[in-house]
Amino acid sequence: MFFKQIESEGLAHYSYMVGEGNEAAVIDPRRDIGVYLKEARKNGLKIKYILETHRNEDYIIGSRELAERTGAAIYISGHEDLGHVYGEKIFDGDILTVGKLRIQGIHTPGHTLGHMSYSVYEQERDKAYMVFTGDCLFMGDLGRTDFYGEENLEKMTGLLYDSVFEKLMPLGDEVLVFPAHGAGSACGESMEDRPYSTLAYEKAYNPVLQVNSKEEFINNFGRMRIKPRYFEKMEKYNVEGAEFIGEEVRLEPLLLEDVRKKGITIIDSRTKEAYFGGHIPGTLFFSVRNFSTYAGNIIDTDEPVAFLVEGNDMEKLQTLYWYARRIGFENVKGYIVNGNSQWENMGKDLQTLPTITASGCMMVDKDKFTLLDIRKPEDISPEDPEYNRINIPLQHLYKDYEKLSKNQPIYILCGSGDRSASAASFLRNKDYDGRVISGGLLTLKPLLNR
Repeated sequence: MFFKQIESEGLAHYSYMVGEGNEAAVIDPRRDIGVYLKEARKNGLKIKYILETHRNEDYIIGSRELAERTGAAIYISGHEDLGHVYGEKIFDGDILTVGKLRIQGIHTPGHTLGHMSYSVYEQERDKAYMVFTGDCLFMGDLGRTDFYGEENLEKMTGLLYDSVFEKLMPLGDEVLVFPAHGAGSACGESMEDRPYSTLAYEKAYNPVLQVNSKEEFINNFGRMRIKPRYFEKMEKYNVEGAEFIGEEVRLEPLLLEDVRKKGITIIDSRTKEAYFGGHIPGTLFFSVRNFSTYAGNIIDTDEPVAFLVEGNDMEKLQTLYWYARRIGFENVKGYIVNGNSQWENMGKDLQTLPTITASGCMMVDKDKFTLLDIRKPEDISPEDPEYNRINIPLQHLYKDYEKLSKNQPIYILCGSGDRSASAASFLRNKDYDGRVISGGLLTLKPLLNR
């Protein structure tokens, strides 16, 4: 038996290859499909099937391009008609064979109405060996149930309960669980950082499954969550199809003067300390670590963008390129060669981004600044100290920033300071005096608790 888990870092997305003999199936492939072709060649496999668990919201799926390259058949859920222009329908109980393996479709609605999981059986055995759970069951969490609106929240959450307890758990305690996402994904809130699990382990330790009834589960889990700005575009691409992008990184070296004339948004992904010390005015800061999670919220993915990194680091630039293309940035124009030096050679000064220490913040009269907390409401613990603040999650800053005042500094708070740098760069481009609290809540909380 062949098995490969493929992680798309940044997105915290997992796709999979499973096979036997010389045949394989791919589950939920990412947009850049080279990794699947490489694994197939290396292991002498023909990709026979491509299986989608659901219409993905947080990244562009690579099913169509992979199918064109390999001749594989794509299967999508037959339990919800979303208008797909590709794929064959698969229904609850349908079985596909890959070598001597049997893959059985399981309709597991809740995250979406048509959501499918896929259980895998070895040879003639009646007990499942593993199950691909998509966005139904995660490690330590479950898929969100709010995509159909608040009016359908109770219904969808109830369906998710039934899917987990009545369809997945009966497969057997020993069955291995392989979800579509891990810790850090926008499709969940509290996923644990493990590469796989078992149904028994999740039954015993998954916090959201520790309930005594369906009603208790609905009351505990059913709530509206933040929907990232770019999700709607992903939903459209994953039904109508997106442009094929191949395996080549297409990044052109650009002159700063041309970039500014053409109105291209510059994404500065150096260290935040370097950005604080000096950056080209008008640029937006995103660390590589947080790019996939937040860039599609602050920037409209239709905008043309260019990257700026330390020392023209090509490995870092290539990572940013794929991160951007996976979430629908279709106008990646290239990278700016030695951008800060170009700016200074034009006779212009770099801009600094003010920061303030936690102790410095505590010394300022609270009426002389706005404290902006950019964490999600559910991330603000009841144990956090009380303090006067405005809460605008970073995901909503692009549309809610006008609630803030331009008449005083805005001290920005997040968990550690990384996201605050992105928020401050955005606000300063809108003529607000955004400043980062160095170290974020980690340094401020002890002072507030005194």
